[in-house]
Amino acid sequence: MFFEILFFVLFGVAAGTFTGLIPGVHTNTVCMILLSLFPLMLSYGMPIHGIISFIISMTVTNTIVDFIPSILLGAPDDSTALSVLPGHKLLLEGKGLEAIYLTIVGGVGVVILFVLLLPFLLKFLPLLYGTIRQYIHFILLAITFVMVIIEKGLKGKFFGLMIFFLSGILGLIVLNSLVLPANEMFFPLFTGLFGISTLLISLNKKVKIPKQEKEMVNVDKKLAIFGSIKAFFSGLIVGILPGVGSAQATVLSQLATRKKDEKEFLVSVGGINTANALFALVSLYAIGKPRSGSAVTVSKILGSFGFNELILLIASGLIVTGIAAVLTLKLSKKFLDLVEKIPYDKLSLGIIIFLILLTFFFTGFLGLLVLFVSTTVGLLAPLTGVKRSLGMGVLMLPVSLFYSGLA
Repeated sequence: MFFEILFFVLFGVAAGTFTGLIPGVHTNTVCMILLSLFPLMLSYGMPIHGIISFIISMTVTNTIVDFIPSILLGAPDDSTALSVLPGHKLLLEGKGLEAIYLTIVGGVGVVILFVLLLPFLLKFLPLLYGTIRQYIHFILLAITFVMVIIEKGLKGKFFGLMIFFLSGILGLIVLNSLVLPANEMFFPLFTGLFGISTLLISLNKKVKIPKQEKEMVNVDKKLAIFGSIKAFFSGLIVGILPGVGSAQATVLSQLATRKKDEKEFLVSVGGINTANALFALVSLYAIGKPRSGSAVTVSKILGSFGFNELILLIASGLIVTGIAAVLTLKLSKKFLDLVEKIPYDKLSLGIIIFLILLTFFFTGFLGLLVLFVSTTVGLLAPLTGVKRSLGMGVLMLPVSLFYSGLA
């Protein structure tokens, strides 16, 4: 039984590495395929617990590996979008490997906190969920208010509010359209807002990638601890609030980051991504509400989700975290070798073309239209000098309106 489960866990690591490295390929897509093939897999005698171990192993691995294309190639999804900004800055300082390493520290730190506080979470989560679930839209509106108000000067606040609403309106149109499939449109939305727009600015400034440091750095203990704690509690919000994902939790963490510390922010972002995967399991067990695509798949496969299944999946996640951390560091060095060898303007242009082709492959001409519009909106923030995180209005406005009953 142990070796059988281990096989599925390792297979999950391979699948999570693939989905993490290839922009536009999401773990939810794999989960949908698994659900459609589930009766066939049962007929071949595949163990249910092996299948769900594969799902969680794939999901946790993906949360760690997918920072490689996000930071080094500027190809984010909704959960890693904001990591592009400080990560890209460190890359331009010759510290691309350090940027990736910081996200790994956050992921591992959150896993340690999660295991230590698991008994407390199982008792506390249902109480917290019952208390704040009706105030979701107020919480998101408060976050938005703070994001805008901290912009410098009246001009900065005006442009900040404008960018928030422009991205929010874009999100409302795209995610509520009967013509555009919402799940598929996340890729062009976030690639345009935070990926291609960043690459275009770099192209315009004729940025050159310096020689990258390949030796591991010592991460300040306080930075690692504070970043992991912020990620843990931000992930807790994701775990209990419907409609709130890693993206919104990242904005929360950014607002809480002391002295605009970009390194601490990267630790938090890395931790939030992994926390989202783990808290989704606890939410499924403690309040019976799946909060991620993988948790929904697990619940549908199992029917009833008990304590034994929770422990099995958390144990799988623990094993995978260590493997994925080592794997991500090794893969990052390979990617950095590529980044160093190719002139950055040609690499950026190549990545932009690659992302456009991927968008067309996955979403067709409508996806290209979304990509073009979202890139235009994404360029407004750096051109007006306000924080690009205000582009997260693309999700925050639709979610706020939905839970306020206005949309």
